[in-house]
Amino acid sequence: MSSDAAMTGAMTEAMTGGGRKVRLRALSGLGNKGPACFLAMIGGARLLLDLGEGPDAGRLPPLSGAGRVDAILVTHTHGDHAGALGLRHRVGSPPVYATPLAARLLPPTVAALPLPVRGTVGIQGVPVTTGRSGHAPGGVWIHLGTEDGGILYMGDHSDESALFPFDPPPPARRVILDASYGLDDTPQVERLAALKPFLHAGGALFPVAADGRGPEMALWALEHGVVPAIDDAHRAAIAHLLAEADTALRPGVEERLRRLLDRAKAPGDPRDVTFAAGPNATSGTAAELVERWGGVDGPEPSGPEIIFTGYLAAGTPSRTLVDAGRARYLRWNVHPTLRQLTALVDATGAELVLPAFGDIRHREGWRAAFTPAILEGLDAPEG
Repeated sequence: MSSDAAMTGAMTEAMTGGGRKVRLRALSGLGNKGPACFLAMIGGARLLLDLGEGPDAGRLPPLSGAGRVDAILVTHTHGDHAGALGLRHRVGSPPVYATPLAARLLPPTVAALPLPVRGTVGIQGVPVTTGRSGHAPGGVWIHLGTEDGGILYMGDHSDESALFPFDPPPPARRVILDASYGLDDTPQVERLAALKPFLHAGGALFPVAADGRGPEMALWALEHGVVPAIDDAHRAAIAHLLAEADTALRPGVEERLRRLLDRAKAPGDPRDVTFAAGPNATSGTAAELVERWGGVDGPEPSGPEIIFTGYLAAGTPSRTLVDAGRARYLRWNVHPTLRQLTALVDATGAELVLPAFGDIRHREGWRAAFTPAILEGLDAPEG
């Protein structure tokens, strides 16, 4: 067995917490930036936490050993967390649960049952508590109540967003962390300082997720004296957020987003600061503009600066352009830093932590950072 297969197929030890047996299996999402898919087995209930694909092309969670699933709980609608819902027939076609805003963003073939934005609901006899994750429209973390102290699945999250709210989660014995950034501890304020010069560089293209960092970045540009250009995908995403402003946005953001909609330009002028979907320039307006502006005529690029700020998926224009030196990579934090993860482990009283979505090479650093909590799921068996 390869070390990657051993890591992503890891199962925690079975427990009896004064009643129902509790097990947690990582079908995918440990040891690398792979699709999110975790199976929680609590007594007779089998709950799948996310069912994603990618972010690198062609990556799907292995479902052959998953068995029957009673329900799929979706943290948010980004492809690496919800992009493989079309495969749910392989686990018994269970019902899908998502928050109202997230449900609106899912494909029409997925008729989701309601998951609260903040609150508790019973699913298959398991108390399921949710809170806002600070990462994406309608995004939540999920806490499963168990007799032995609970399972907390953070999905993707951030408490640095100026747009999306973050609700501190409750205590849990076992926590699945969003360790996407490995051991990186660079705060958002430093990220913004590195990006700010490109607001005044005579034109810049930011391929971004309209259902994520894009609206926040466009608002940041406007509030730093630059009227940005945004595409229709961003206008639609902002409209969805405004429709759920009471729960989807931080206090005071609604009017600022309305001002952005009123003032933002249409994309197409290379002299503008443009925010266009999607984040790897594989489709949408970003793909069109990269095709138009991404070449090099002579010794210097003929178009504006191109800046990618999220994960550079293999085989996509984002990776190709950055590797060729035509585009830059400057991160905008939408996942937690190491300091934030350590604080989360302390605040929840976690005894067992699974660092999801991060590279295995950070294992020893995580182990040192989270002690005395025990690191799980990242030790491959011998042979």
